[in-house]
Amino acid sequence: MRRLLLLLLLSPVSIFAQKREVYRIDSLPKEGVLLNQGWKWHAGDNAEWAKPEFDDAGWADIDPTKDIIELPQLSRSGEIGWFRIHLLIDSSLTQQMVMLIQQSGASEMYLNGKLIQYFGTLSTDRQKTIASNPLLKPVSFPISNKHVEVLAVRYAFQPGVRYSSHFGMNNKALAISLNTVENGVNTYESNYWTHHQPNPIRTGIFFSLAILYFAFYFFYRKRVVNLYFSIYALLHAISWKINYWTYHTNEVALFFIQNNATLIMQAVGYFVMLNAIYQFLEQKKEWQYWTLIVLGIISIPSAAFVYNGGWMIYGFLFTNFVNVELARVSIIASRRHKKGAWIIATGSILALFCWLVFCLQWFFPFTIFGIDFFDLNFLCVPISVSIYLGYDVSLTNISLAQKLVEVETLSAEKQLLLSTQNETLERQVTERTAALKASQAQLIQSEKLASLGELTAGIAHEIQNPLNFVNNFAEISVDLAKELDEEIDKEPLDKSLVKELVKDISQNQEKINHHGKRASAIVKGMLEHSRSSTGVKEHTNLNALADEYLRLAYHGLRAKDSTFNATMETHFDPDLPHVEVIPQDIGRVVLNLINNAFYAVQQRANTVGAPLVGVQPYTPTVTVSTKKLDNAIEISVKDNGNGIPEAIKDKIFQPFFTTKPTGQGTGLGLSLAYDIVTKGHGGSLGVESTIGEGSEFIILLSR
Repeated sequence: MRRLLLLLLLSPVSIFAQKREVYRIDSLPKEGVLLNQGWKWHAGDNAEWAKPEFDDAGWADIDPTKDIIELPQLSRSGEIGWFRIHLLIDSSLTQQMVMLIQQSGASEMYLNGKLIQYFGTLSTDRQKTIASNPLLKPVSFPISNKHVEVLAVRYAFQPGVRYSSHFGMNNKALAISLNTVENGVNTYESNYWTHHQPNPIRTGIFFSLAILYFAFYFFYRKRVVNLYFSIYALLHAISWKINYWTYHTNEVALFFIQNNATLIMQAVGYFVMLNAIYQFLEQKKEWQYWTLIVLGIISIPSAAFVYNGGWMIYGFLFTNFVNVELARVSIIASRRHKKGAWIIATGSILALFCWLVFCLQWFFPFTIFGIDFFDLNFLCVPISVSIYLGYDVSLTNISLAQKLVEVETLSAEKQLLLSTQNETLERQVTERTAALKASQAQLIQSEKLASLGELTAGIAHEIQNPLNFVNNFAEISVDLAKELDEEIDKEPLDKSLVKELVKDISQNQEKINHHGKRASAIVKGMLEHSRSSTGVKEHTNLNALADEYLRLAYHGLRAKDSTFNATMETHFDPDLPHVEVIPQDIGRVVLNLINNAFYAVQQRANTVGAPLVGVQPYTPTVTVSTKKLDNAIEISVKDNGNGIPEAIKDKIFQPFFTTKPTGQGTGLGLSLAYDIVTKGHGGSLGVESTIGEGSEFIILLSR
C-alpha cells in the first residue's frame, strides 16, 4: 500500500520530467555552475510565458552563453523574446545561492512566475529599450529545493548598439552562473580587480610622464619634441582613464562607445609618439612611416566595424609594427653616432618581448614573478624615452662643463687684450662724446635762434598794427590842430566847433597813447622772451601767455609766407588759476607746439587739391585750449593736419628726430619742450594723433 501511494505521488514528477527537459544541479563547485544547457527560446512577448506551468516543449533549444554573433535567431532590432530553463536543484544544497550574470541586452528575470530582478529597460517601444550588463555582480537566487524551479527571462537587445570584440572580447547574449554567496562574491571581486586595479596604475604612470615631458618643454621651448611626448603620454593616460570608466559602466551602448574611444586615443597617441621619435632621432620619414600611418588609420574603423578579428589590425599589427619601426630607426640613428639612440632601441625591443610573453600567457597560462607583461609592453617605450631625456641632460651638462673650462682658459689669455682695447675704446668714446656735446650745444643754440627768429618776425608783424594806428591818429591830430588854429582867428568865434575839434584831438591822443602802450607791451614781451631764463618760477596767467604766442606764431608764419591763411580757435577756461611756472620756458614750449601745428596744417593745405562738388573744402585750423583739472592744468594745442604715423609716434620726443625736410628742422624742438615740461616743471607732455584727422599735444602741469 505504501509503495502504491509513493508511486502515485511521484507520478506527476515523472510525467513532468518526460515532457520537459530539466537541468539538474547536484553540486556547486568553487567556480559555480554555468547555465549553458537546457535553455529554450521563443521570439515574441507574452506574460503567460513567465508562469511555471506554461508548456515550452515546442520552443527552440538555445545556448545563450554563446557570442551574439553565433545566435542569429536573436534579433538586434529591439524585438522582445523569452528564455526559459527548468532547474532541479539537489536538496542537499541548502546554502543561499546567488546568480552571477553577464548579458548584452536588457532583461527581466522571473523565478516560478515571480519577477526577481531586471537589468536595463525593456519596452514595447524598441527605441526606449536600454541594454545593461550586471558585470557578474551577485544577485540573490531564492529557491525552495522541493520541486523543479522555472527561470524565465524576458529579453531584448538595444537597437543601434555598435558591438565590438576588442582583444577577443566575447559578447555573450545571456550568461548566468549559480554559486554560493561567498564564492560568488569572491568571483565578482576577482573579476573586478582584474579589470580595474591596473588601470589607475597605468593612468598615474602616463599622467606623471605627461607632466614630466611637459616640464621639459616648458622650461626649454625650442625642443618641441618634448611637447609631442607630453601629448602622447597624456592621450594614453586619458585612454586608460576612459578604459577604467568602461568597466564601471553597466550601460552596454556606453561600454562600446568608451571602448572605441580608448582605442582611438591610443592610436592617435602612437601617431604623435612615432612622429616625435622621428624628429628626436633626426630621421627622414620614408615609406615605412607612411605605411604605419595608413595602417593605424585603417585599424580604427576596422576595430569598430569588423566584429571578428577587426581589432587585430590594431592590437597585433599596428602597435607591434610601431615598436618594430622605433627599434629600426633607433638602430639606424645609433649607427650614425646619435648619442643615446640605443636607449630607445632597447625600450622598443623590450616592448616587443613583453608583448610576445603576454601572448604566450594568453595561450599557455603561466606567471613570471607576478609581472604583468601587458602593462610593461605599454611602458617600455615611454620609460626608455624618459631615460634618454635624462641621459641627454647629463650630456648637455658635461658639454657645458667642458665649454666652461675652455672659456675660463680663453678668458685668461684674452683678459690683457680686452683691457687694452677697453682703454682705447674709452679714450675714443670720451673724445667723440665731447665732440657730440659741442655739436649738440650748437644745434640747441640754432634751435633757440630759429625759434627766436620766428618769434621776432611775429612780433614785428604784430607791432606794425599799433604803430599804424599811432601814425594815422597823429596825422589826423595835426590836421585837427591846424583847423582849430584857423577857427580861433575867425570872427565871430564858433565855440561849439572849437569844442568839437578839441574833443577829437583829445580822443586821438588817447588812442595814440593806447596803441603806444600796446607796442611797448609787445616790445617788453619780446625782450622777456629773448633774454635767458632766470629759472625762477612766477605766478603766470597761462590763458594770456597761450593767446599771445598763438597770435605771434601766426603772424610770424604770415611774415614768411603771405599766402598762408589758417583759422585760429581758442577755448580758454575762464576759471583757470595762475600757475607757478618759468614763463620764458613754458612760452618757448607753447610757441614750439603752435609753430608745429601751423606747419602741419600748412603741409596738408599744400597737398589738398581743389575741393570736389558737394565736398566740404579743407580749412586749416589750429586750436589752443586750457582746462582746469582736479590736480593739474591742461594746455592743449590741436591741429587738423595729416596726423603722425603710429610707427614714429614714440620717436618724436627723441633728440634730433625730425620729419621736416633737411635744413628745415634740427629735431630738437620737441625734445627741448619735453625736457622743459617734464624735468623743469614736473609735468607731462603727450600726443594723440589720428592719420588724416590731425594731432593734439597735451601739456599737464601740477597746481
